[in-house]
Amino acid sequence: MNRRQRRHMLKQQGVLRYLSNMNFLGEVRSNFRAQNIENGRKLHQQNVDAMDKVNHAALESKLEAMKTTWNSMGYNKSEINKLEEAWALSTIKDKESHKEDKKTIKKLQKEVRESFQSRKK
Repeated sequence: MNRRQRRHMLKQQGVLRYLSNMNFLGEVRSNFRAQNIENGRKLHQQNVDAMDKVNHAALESKLEAMKTTWNSMGYNKSEINKLEEAWALSTIKDKESHKEDKKTIKKLQKEVRESFQSRKK
């Protein structure tokens, strides 16, 4: 039940009118407000978890597609692992280690490029 439906139901039952006549800092109204806040936190956490699952699944499928592309281009297993690590660092950003991540990405990509070129000679 969403917020609008719940509010409509409470209004029909006369709960909101009853609460509006009570002291704002009274025990009943404070408990009702605290219960609503807790329900909101739970719903928010459920939404965050659902979005995390969706994002995780999308990133996993994209990574699998990238792996098949790299494999078809002729990269070996160790090179694909390094490319995977570089891709993960570039896709999932961390504000605290952004500069170090960029350096690591460049280093990994350079290593892979050199390894790939040395095998192709």
